Amino acid sequence: MSTHPIVDAAIALQPVITEHHLEAEENACLNPAVVEAAGKAGLFRLYAPKEVGGLEVNPIDAFKAIEAVSAADPALSWYIVNSVPACLAASGLPEKERSALFAEPDKNFGFSAVMSGRAIPEGEGYRLSGSWPVVTGSVDSRWCALLGMVMDGNAPRKINDKPDVRIFLVPTEKLEILPTWKNSAVMRGTGSNEAHATDIFIPENFAYKPGTEPVFKRPLYTYPPQVHSMPLFAAVVVGVLNAALESATHEIANKISGITGLSQRDQPASQELISESNALVRAVRSGCLDAMERSWELASKGEEIPLKLRAEVYSSCFLAADLGREMISKLYAKGTRAAFMQGHPLERALRNIHAIVGAIDARRAGFQYSAGRVLLGGEPLDPGF
Repeated sequence: MSTHPIVDAAIALQPVITEHHLEAEENACLNPAVVEAAGKAGLFRLYAPKEVGGLEVNPIDAFKAIEAVSAADPALSWYIVNSVPACLAASGLPEKERSALFAEPDKNFGFSAVMSGRAIPEGEGYRLSGSWPVVTGSVDSRWCALLGMVMDGNAPRKINDKPDVRIFLVPTEKLEILPTWKNSAVMRGTGSNEAHATDIFIPENFAYKPGTEPVFKRPLYTYPPQVHSMPLFAAVVVGVLNAALESATHEIANKISGITGLSQRDQPASQELISESNALVRAVRSGCLDAMERSWELASKGEEIPLKLRAEVYSSCFLAADLGREMISKLYAKGTRAAFMQGHPLERALRNIHAIVGAIDARRAGFQYSAGRVLLGGEPLDPGF
């Protein structure tokens, strides 16, 4: 399988991302030059349809691009991953709404997975109100994709006995954005501020219902979105782990104990840790990519992706998250005193990995547990499996 140019573009952006990552931490938002460069490269359009200028890359290349960005600064990769829901939703929108959504195709999308919105039907649309405490990328976006529920009086409206859940595509200028992220301790560059909506009218065609028949019958859009999008979170983990391992390896290789005068490189415990970390990052990366490649091979032919293979995709993602968090904690504990300082690569990795895995944990009940059930011969718990 040939590699999409976006992978090389992501690697080429690493120096400018790294140049500004401490500034992003300090200001609790990404540097405009970084956002602009990523947008021009197409990183916010990885899964958008080609008809709106999207790259529509395969998940394997998306994984590799996000991995490269994450090694430089996972805050930018969080912008990329959180732009994916709007890109996928675009495949189910009419042409007029798709065009409006991508009128400025280099822009990222804000997103919140918190089901905080309440929508009251009105005419040919809805009146949306709610508060979303964490909306990644809202400060730089033109549109935000916000989860909400259509109401029938005081209760959720139901269709086929299931709540009518929507992804509401809202112009950012209509939202009240509160600068709450300046007080965050993790992933500060994401600018994941709080957003409020008060009786905003959302036309029906901008209230995307997950599971809507896609306009484009192509592999990215005809399968459950999580099977192609959840591995992107694992890519963030792998990128952060790679950066942490590189930092720890350099420090341990050059550290001389001020007490014993011995090199830390010559200590068996240090050797074991670096050896284990190196093997682990290669193993979790290979495990994710192996399951993704087999899944995509079937999808690209229009064939069904068996539940067992989907289970392997999801379980690989959760294993990457758990082992990545554990290994970065070990690397930090074995690092030098320099890692105690704010902004040190290991200090940043330790803070950020817990936030990244926390977002993955939110999907654990529906997908990791379902993966186990499927591998044991049962049916998945989550209908989006």
